[in-house]
Amino acid sequence: MEWIRPGLAVLVFGALLVGPPAEAQTPEAQVEAGASAEISEIITPTDIYNRIYFLASDALRGRDTPSAGLEAAAAYLVSEHRRMGLEPAGEDGTFYQRFPFQLQGMGGDDTVMSLGQLQMHLGVDFFFMGGSNDPVSGSLAYVSGVEEPADLPDLSGTVAVFSLPGMWSQPLLQEAARQASLAEEAGAHAVIHLLSPDFSEENVQQVADGMAQPRWGLGSDPAFPQVFLTRPAADRGFAGATPSLEEFLATAERGESFHSVVSDVGLQASLAPNIIEQAYPPNVIAKLPGSDPVLRDEYIVLSAHFDHVGVGQPQDGDSIYNGADDNASGTAALLEVARALKALPEAPRRTVVFAHVSAEEKGLLGSEWFVDNPTIPLENAVANINADMVGSDTHADTVVIIGKEYSTLGALVEEVNAGLPELGLVASPDLWPEERLFFRSDQYHFMRKE
Repeated sequence: MEWIRPGLAVLVFGALLVGPPAEAQTPEAQVEAGASAEISEIITPTDIYNRIYFLASDALRGRDTPSAGLEAAAAYLVSEHRRMGLEPAGEDGTFYQRFPFQLQGMGGDDTVMSLGQLQMHLGVDFFFMGGSNDPVSGSLAYVSGVEEPADLPDLSGTVAVFSLPGMWSQPLLQEAARQASLAEEAGAHAVIHLLSPDFSEENVQQVADGMAQPRWGLGSDPAFPQVFLTRPAADRGFAGATPSLEEFLATAERGESFHSVVSDVGLQASLAPNIIEQAYPPNVIAKLPGSDPVLRDEYIVLSAHFDHVGVGQPQDGDSIYNGADDNASGTAALLEVARALKALPEAPRRTVVFAHVSAEEKGLLGSEWFVDNPTIPLENAVANINADMVGSDTHADTVVIIGKEYSTLGALVEEVNAGLPELGLVASPDLWPEERLFFRSDQYHFMRKE
């Protein structure tokens, strides 16, 4: 792991984002120099600066997913990896992996839903995510106290019902996603999340209005349908149900296991999403084959997202959100590590994969697609190191290791850093645990596949 030199690229980022671009060495000169030079002499502030300067330039217009600027950034990454002599590791012998991406709204006038004989009203009684091109119907099945799919009965033909406490927030959305995943794996047609009684009509209307705004999502088919139902609507819709809603909610509040099909109440709904546009944005995947005849079949995956949020409301007269730190910095770091490793007299023993993913700003979607549809034997990947926003100059002597406590790499980072005192680097644990950053960048999906 010493060949990665953790923190080296971070140390030089602090002084990068001022002044005009400088001339870089030719690739041939870099490789020739690298044959005898230390990695610290190969990766220079000038080279990092030039990469960030281009990726964060106004010409790329914030690298939104999808956009012409993102395509230009992807073409640059492909060109650079090809010039370095790395091998393509995308689809069909190319550096590219494209994934289906839809711009969709929540639905329109044809959206209807009823519990038993009682009709529910979109934006008042419920809102939804995902959807289905076919009608959604089935018996209801209460579920609580479940952590793993193996703990669930077969829910085929039913609509799973979970209690979802709390107000609209990232933790609530994460819990909703977990519940939906459990329901889908158990064969349910859809999931109903019962909202807290504190979720007011005003809150519901605000969230429903936000959901109705077109947004990009992964895939060419609608995502698994998730219905968010208010407590007053649930009280009306589940009246007379057996077991009662009150019994289920009391059990769920205690955190106890509860599985039961509900009699006397079923769901009938049309939850077709409003598909506005279909696109196929890129990931860029390159690899440096390992030098060890046995270990070269194992993979170290270095990842970074190269998208940002594009063009938006002007800030001080500037409407282009350039994304120099988020995440031209991590993208530049991957390129420089690739160049440095390629310049070594002998490649690392294991194969190193450079996964430049897009749509991170849309919900980690590029990395999700790569992990679920890998272009390498992902079961042979032994580590993932993700570089996201490593260009801050606030703490130029510090690298924050997000997820240090979740991974065996945490102790290794400490060991390597202790062996490189000349860096003067502080390898810090997560400084913002309340932000749950480990679950908010692309390493999450690699962890999910562990």
